[in-house]
Amino acid sequence: MPEIIITREGIIKLLKNLKSHKAAGPDDLAPAVSKELSTEIAPVLQKIYTKSIQTHIIPSDWKKARICPIFKKGDKDRPENYRPISLTCICSKILEHIITSCIMSHLEVYNILYPLQHGFRKNRSCESQLLEFVTDLIDTPPNTKQTDVIIMDFSKAFDKVPHNRLLLKLKFYGIRNNTLGWIKNFLFNRQQCVAVDGESSAPTLVLSGVPQGSVIGPALFLIYVNDLPNGI
Repeated sequence: MPEIIITREGIIKLLKNLKSHKAAGPDDLAPAVSKELSTEIAPVLQKIYTKSIQTHIIPSDWKKARICPIFKKGDKDRPENYRPISLTCICSKILEHIITSCIMSHLEVYNILYPLQHGFRKNRSCESQLLEFVTDLIDTPPNTKQTDVIIMDFSKAFDKVPHNRLLLKLKFYGIRNNTLGWIKNFLFNRQQCVAVDGESSAPTLVLSGVPQGSVIGPALFLIYVNDLPNGI
């Protein structure tokens, strides 16, 4: 994978596309502020982003997440009845977006991703997967008596990705040098806390998994499970 080049124009475009009503991350910098000042802060962010990739160093605030529990249904006293929403810093998300775009381009150019993988990919979705599935059913020979479907669900899949094994797979697929070094720093020594009604818990270390609420997390998960069909 080629080295990543950060441009001022690219940063401005991403900042202007921010949704103003979205919540701020742990640094309390609202998206509306970043969007309004995109032209002014883009040159500064360009220098910070370039230095971060070259040195594999990430500001500590960018490695923090604020977990906001959103009630789903059932008994309000049971934690499992809440959906955790992870809020991370806007500045980190912009850099993650740039890195993720480069990674996905690399994976697509060399046809690295498993062809039947529809999640988190451009021009693919639940709908495209469903269309292929229905087509397979329709194309089943008429004399076939029965079609069996096996459906598997990964329990807390994003939370259980071991970091060292993920880094080995990234390297295997050609994501190396500064990009790999940056991702390694991004994954390790991350912290998160839970925020409810204006109060926050003490921060705790995140020891495994790809960061939820991050932009790069889904791409890292795709890479981690990419070779799964080889064993099924």
